[in-house]
Amino acid sequence: MPSRPPLRPRRSTSLKLGTVLVLLGLLARLLSHGRDGFDKGLFQGMCLACMVLGAYLLAAAIFRPDPAKEPGGDTWLPSRDER
Repeated sequence: MPSRPPLRPRRSTSLKLGTVLVLLGLLARLLSHGRDGFDKGLFQGMCLACMVLGAYLLAAAIFRPDPAKEPGGDTWLPSRDER
């Protein structure tokens, strides 16, 4: 069985971590209200970063096809044509 690419998150990890990051982004947004200056910018930047990364992970988990259901799990090799 071939190994996964190192940067491709697993489905269960993507769902859990994506949800946590989106919730952290909402928390950072709530904490930015009533602040001024550096604190507000820090929380707004953290909100944006958490939301974007969380959305990516959630989309990767939801829209990625299930590897068990993919046809042709065995990859084609040119050397097998002659057999």
